[in-house]
Amino acid sequence: MRALVSAFLSFSFLLAACGGGPSAQQEPAKAPVVEVGSGPEAPPLPAQGSEEDGATEPREAKAVESVDACIERMRAGLGLSERVKASPEGAKYAEALAAERASDSDGARKGYLQLIQQSPASDYVPLVYFAFGELFLREADKDPSKLALAEQSYFRAAQYPSESTVHLAANFRMAEIERRTGRHTQALYSLGKIAGTIAKHPDAPCAAAFAAPVRANVVAVYAEVGRPSTAFAFFRKVGGDEGEERTHALAMVAALAELYVQQQKHDDAATALLSANASFRDTAYCRREDQLVTKLGPSLAATRRDELAHAHSLHCVPR
Repeated sequence: MRALVSAFLSFSFLLAACGGGPSAQQEPAKAPVVEVGSGPEAPPLPAQGSEEDGATEPREAKAVESVDACIERMRAGLGLSERVKASPEGAKYAEALAAERASDSDGARKGYLQLIQQSPASDYVPLVYFAFGELFLREADKDPSKLALAEQSYFRAAQYPSESTVHLAANFRMAEIERRTGRHTQALYSLGKIAGTIAKHPDAPCAAAFAAPVRANVVAVYAEVGRPSTAFAFFRKVGGDEGEERTHALAMVAALAELYVQQQKHDDAATALLSANASFRDTAYCRREDQLVTKLGPSLAATRRDELAHAHSLHCVPR
């Protein structure tokens, strides 16, 4: 794999990130405008990989690897050939990764810097950028200024082929940082990129691990900045349904409505439910909607309550 950035730019960035050379806090590329409204600061990210987050109904009762577990396998060389792993660059990277895992941050940085300086076209370069992102992200818990360096590192890692695991993981981490820093529209864009990659490359390493957490995060971010009236249409674009299926999009609408109820946004919850095209409703969705209609009833104006109840009975109640 050829590096997508020059050796000079790569090494200069990492030197600056570690305290030498010019400033590395370059602003990442701007996201295109997303059709959203406005909302308060987002809640913490949902638990990764949990089907209980309400963002989706599992299609199959089978175990799916967690995001964290798959990222660890990626960082250990998932997808790289044995020839690459056995190369001098592989040995250098393994040594730096071992130092990082032993909490020797200085030793890890030194090894990663040497690798990218000496082998800028190595297949390990994307993993090096991701590694710097992980180091800076951990340090940001005590020093928030490190978030900018973490984001820039992930941004560089995300420039590599979209079907790669590092591309998925880097965008996932970027979305996390964007939420932490209040850039919810940008976070939706990053999550949308992951969803699009999974749709194009469903068999790519870790694609299955990222699918449900991405949907969960999309719902959580959308609750902060999205328009309830367009929820179903938006989720159809990023939900990962195949063909004419609407399973994920409908489950995401129900999860969004439930989140709105928790936030005491009862009218928004009703609007989100009404955004779902009635002809697409299924048994699982109708069961959740029935619970929501009952819960929302006392909090809605009479006309609104009747509108929601009528829509539900028209398509979900057997005749």
